[in-house]
Amino acid sequence: MPEAGLAALVARARLTDLVAEYGNLIDWIEWDRLDAVFWPEATFDFGMFKGTFEEYRGFVARLEEGYARRLHMFAIPAITLAGDRARIDAGSVIVCRTDDPAPGIDDTFWGRYLFEAERRDGEWRLSGLTYVLNLFDRAARATDDRTGPMNFGDGLSPTHPFAIG
Repeated sequence: MPEAGLAALVARARLTDLVAEYGNLIDWIEWDRLDAVFWPEATFDFGMFKGTFEEYRGFVARLEEGYARRLHMFAIPAITLAGDRARIDAGSVIVCRTDDPAPGIDDTFWGRYLFEAERRDGEWRLSGLTYVLNLFDRAARATDDRTGPMNFGDGLSPTHPFAIG
């Protein structure tokens, strides 16, 4: 394989890893991992929030820590490479649970994460994130499912018993 083709495959693999890492750290609320995913000058646009990386830290922590459960699922990202820059389009389904009022409310978001990325000194990180919402649904829970026989994703955090790392 020509060297340029191999370099493109490596870049696509790293960019796909960054998208997966982002979803994972949001679900497990591991905010210290954000620095390895985004460049310090990254910009964010969620519609209801637009801001810098430092402003985003507070926004995302307030938003996500209010949920008892979080699950961010991404489709295989479509990646467009242009030298040391890339655009990434990743469809997503997000399901979040709040406990108040009991037994809870599930919010489901269908949308797209449009990332921009840059390679600096051989390292790829995300430099921008725009979220586009396609559909939102809210469902009040009729019963409390936490007493079931399953391992539920309540309280995911770095100290959770199932946390890796």
